[in-house]
Amino acid sequence: MKFSAVLIAASVASASAFVPATNAPQSSTQLYVKTKGTIEPVKKAIKSLTAENFSATLSDIEPFLTKEAGVTIYTKSMRRIAAKAKGLGVAIPEGYAKDAKCTEKRRAKQDAYCQVKTEEAAAAAEEAAAVAAEEAAAAAAAAAAEAEAPAEETAEEETPAEE
Repeated sequence: MKFSAVLIAASVASASAFVPATNAPQSSTQLYVKTKGTIEPVKKAIKSLTAENFSATLSDIEPFLTKEAGVTIYTKSMRRIAAKAKGLGVAIPEGYAKDAKCTEKRRAKQDAYCQVKTEEAAAAAEEAAAVAAEEAAAAAAAAAAEAEAPAEETAEEETPAEE
């Protein structure tokens, strides 16, 4: 009797050792749950773009792209919209979704870089103008010295001939 009880207990223990836990979460991150509900309608809208609903769909999608989308989703969505527009022969409006929240840091960094480069170019142009002015002044001084030198030589040559 004791042997059969031990055998039954061992069988139950070994069978339940390979069963996965039932309280494991379905998704491993909160992010998965959050983006699954918001990105799918946008992807679906981009896939269903036609020439007739192009501008209306873009106006519906734009708030998501400018406020909620991350850099990867934004980039992929803009690329897909551009490909659809090219295929349909429709143009994307100028500046569409350019002020996206996800690209704000990159735009600020690019603006700062452009501003520094503009200042450097202005400083280089100013320096080049100063160098050119110095060269022009030196050339003018050299020309004036050359003009005076032949006049002195001709005056010296004339003086001995008169005697």
